[in-house]
Amino acid sequence: MKRLLIAMSGAALAVAASTSALGIVSQGAFRMGADAAWARGIDGAGTRVAVLDTGFGGLDESIAAGELPPRDQMETKSFDPVHGLEGRDNLGAPTQHGTRMAEIVRDVAPGARLVLVNYAGIDGFLQAADWIAANGIPVVSHSNSLLGGPFDGTGPLARAVDAAAGRGVLWVNSGGNFAERHWRGVPSPAGTELPIAPQPGETLSFGLGWTDPALKAVLSVQRQQADGSWSEVVVSDTTRRTDPVAVDGGAWRLVVTRTQGPDAPVDVFSRTVGFGSVAVPDGSVATPGDAAGALSVGAVPWQGTDPAKYSSRGPTADGRAKPDLVGPTYVTANALFPGTAGTSAATAHVAGIAALVRDERVSLGQPIDVVALRADITGRARDLGAPGADAGTGAGMARFDVVAPRIGVTASPGRASIVRVRAFDDGTVQSVSLRVNGRAVRTAAGPYMRQQVGLRTGRNRVEVVARDLAGNESTVARVLVRRDAKRR
Repeated sequence: MKRLLIAMSGAALAVAASTSALGIVSQGAFRMGADAAWARGIDGAGTRVAVLDTGFGGLDESIAAGELPPRDQMETKSFDPVHGLEGRDNLGAPTQHGTRMAEIVRDVAPGARLVLVNYAGIDGFLQAADWIAANGIPVVSHSNSLLGGPFDGTGPLARAVDAAAGRGVLWVNSGGNFAERHWRGVPSPAGTELPIAPQPGETLSFGLGWTDPALKAVLSVQRQQADGSWSEVVVSDTTRRTDPVAVDGGAWRLVVTRTQGPDAPVDVFSRTVGFGSVAVPDGSVATPGDAAGALSVGAVPWQGTDPAKYSSRGPTADGRAKPDLVGPTYVTANALFPGTAGTSAATAHVAGIAALVRDERVSLGQPIDVVALRADITGRARDLGAPGADAGTGAGMARFDVVAPRIGVTASPGRASIVRVRAFDDGTVQSVSLRVNGRAVRTAAGPYMRQQVGLRTGRNRVEVVARDLAGNESTVARVLVRRDAKRR
């Protein structure tokens, strides 16, 4: 396992590795209680996890830093005939995105065998999905969304995911980062304008979709000319997407036009620029996160409980609740890339948890089919208290550890009693709290506390609460009796 160095509650936690290579383990692994699995010898061994992405740039540097195993301990496959495994991102630029996701999966499930698979375009995705299923890879981490709809689970990418799930693949997919970059409305035949304010150097890329088969619409990206008129720069093609356009200054806008069919809603997604006050967070899960067969993932900062403001949320265009759960984000899994964020990072964490859960179920002789794995993972999720799936959390935060800490309490006699607390947990204890006679005395970070407390004459109720990072909590109570010295 790699060397761990994370910041937690203002304190540094360091654990020596069993290898000389150095690496950083994501804080999200501990938030989900993956360390409770490691303590029991469960690390994902025996499970192949496909990390499906558009590219794996910087792979050798990651291996040299100890963040990923040597190439001969991983499998690779490319469905990008032009750029190979290094690939290109959705905007055509070199990318290390897949490498970052693979690092996170390894952080959570260090014993899993990684299969790095990349693709270019829709055809490449379809080929990759079929290859993964044909090769019996049981878990997939896919941190990407495509913007050509429909977004109701019936599109070609969603159907490919459903087919893979039907062949035994637990498909973990990002829900998308489109809560602020999605618009839904009924476009006019004369054209409905969507204002955007891109910055020079930004690249624009959009997609649109609809569910009504009688409807047709087009999306036009336009730039204002010196005389105040607007000229079309690019228009959506038959895949319902626009080619990337580089912004060199000036004013820009989108115009979505209904060219055929009834008054029916259309979804517009933006890869980069937000829609500001006209953004519609509801229904912002892109494809293939909309697939019924996908375990779709939203994002929550690893130290928090509220979804990231950009995290896509449901329902899908056909009314299903998505995402299915959330994972931690804003983590550091490589010292050179602090603060890795988005539903991408959250998805890789959840895929790692899936490998751990599968490993545990194998050791217990329990079923490991897709239905059983999915039910186990969602059943363990930590309820974040959000008002329903449409708030973006689904079943809650994915985690492995569902066992509350055990608490030991001792107290010395006398008016000024010394209370000693120690919490025991296979995972990471976040804090212990002490109350005496209903009054909060102290909360200490970590599993230990030594606290002097004043006791009143007679019976005193001492309560201790221990919480671990995975969200499990336990309470013990003791009664301490202080006798009045004058009555002895």
